[in-house]
Amino acid sequence: MSSDQHKTVDFVLVRTMTGRELVCLLLDRFPNVRDLVCPDKDSFEDPFRVYDSFAKMVIQRSNDSGFVQSVVLFIDELAETKGPLVYEVLMSSLLEGIAENEQVARKIERTMTPHSRALLHEVEIKIYGRKSSTEVPGDCGKYKH
Repeated sequence: MSSDQHKTVDFVLVRTMTGRELVCLLLDRFPNVRDLVCPDKDSFEDPFRVYDSFAKMVIQRSNDSGFVQSVVLFIDELAETKGPLVYEVLMSSLLEGIAENEQVARKIERTMTPHSRALLHEVEIKIYGRKSSTEVPGDCGKYKH
């Protein structure tokens, strides 16, 4: 008899999104931005470029409260999604792009979940060297992926 019969599995496979799936998620949620953030078929393979473009659009449309609120809900959803690619795209493309404009960052943080807000503050500190006026001490870095 093989001794393999009594071994237990000490890991769990967790499916994570591909770059294409991450782009499709954005386009499913915001179909009207397709031509602006995905100008060609190669865009589907580069979620960083697509989410960078989307962040610029968020800044441009920051006076559209309905759009901004839908973006906040989307960010909150991404922040809860597991996977290194989702986390990197969220942090280095979407949140970093939005945080470039401090006024827009302040506007969107008002309705974010505490987890998403902490991620935004982390980007602001690490990339832009600024602290939000609403930041809770010790809040940033609390949520690691």
